[in-house]
Amino acid sequence: MAKTSPLNTLADLAQNDTDTAARELGRLQGQRTQAEQQLAALTQYRQEYRARMQALMQNGMPSARCHDFSQFLDSLDAAIRQQTEALAKAESQLLAGRANWQKQKQRLNSFDTLIARAESREQQIAARREQRATDEYAARLSRQQVGSGHNQ
Repeated sequence: MAKTSPLNTLADLAQNDTDTAARELGRLQGQRTQAEQQLAALTQYRQEYRARMQALMQNGMPSARCHDFSQFLDSLDAAIRQQTEALAKAESQLLAGRANWQKQKQRLNSFDTLIARAESREQQIAARREQRATDEYAARLSRQQVGSGHNQ
């Protein structure tokens, strides 16, 4: 299908939609990765801070300082919960983005299949047309040879 058809136009639009969905999927994957890294960093920091607190408590620490450590650990726990929710949201958005990309890709594949079928039909029609022309030419030659054989 060398000429531009409505099917080609739809396929081009589907390709654009698929490309857009792929870019969005990449962006969502980046957000999810970032959320996961932030959660890991917070969790590691909390573990290190708690270990430091325990070491200081073993050596004896004033209760006011212990209270400060405890409050900071509580705020780290709240940040970890919040980051866990952010990660869950990022994963949910990633799944939705992946589903959208798959839907767009399937739509594009459908148009590609329809275009391939149309091209195949056009090729079959052209081949039949060429075969008819060849058959007619051969029949004409045969008639001419038969006609010229009678004249001799």
